[in-house]
Amino acid sequence: MKPLINLGYILSGALVISMPSFSQVKINHLLTQSKKEVKMGIDQSQDKNKAAVRKLYEDILNTGKLELLDQVIAEDYIGVLGENGPAGFAQAIAPVRMAFPDIKWTIEDLIAEGDKVMAKWSWKGTNTSSFNGIQPTNKEITHHAVNIFQFSGGKIIKAWMESDRLGFFQQIGVIPQGLIPPPLPVKK
Repeated sequence: MKPLINLGYILSGALVISMPSFSQVKINHLLTQSKKEVKMGIDQSQDKNKAAVRKLYEDILNTGKLELLDQVIAEDYIGVLGENGPAGFAQAIAPVRMAFPDIKWTIEDLIAEGDKVMAKWSWKGTNTSSFNGIQPTNKEITHHAVNIFQFSGGKIIKAWMESDRLGFFQQIGVIPQGLIPPPLPVKK
């Protein structure tokens, strides 16, 4: 009987040794909790950055309240054309707002990853004044683009943009519509 009791002690000891200690369980729980909190913090930061981009287009650009740019654009901002700060951003947007005074941006998609937000947008506006020396057409123009904004401290510090310039220049008559043939259909 004694060997069985000894075997029981040995198995019990092995079981206790193989089980994580209470403190290890607690550490694992805290690490898991910390990861969740960090992810939640990142998600909240990304949501705030997306809200700042939405504010830029909907509350500032669409209303023409460029004096509010400092709420979303950092002083050390560097823009697509090398413009600096909120004032530089305002200078870059002013010719567009003058040429298309009824301009309205529509955000089609916002995607956040890390410290960047990608905005796919379009705008519509009537070309009633000259734009970069091009005479007005008095036509309603639609323009599409994608911007990537980089954030630091809740404000935009850098921007990149890809836009449909060909379509824009065709609409305002700088490039004739039929000059560039449409792509050929793909054969299956």
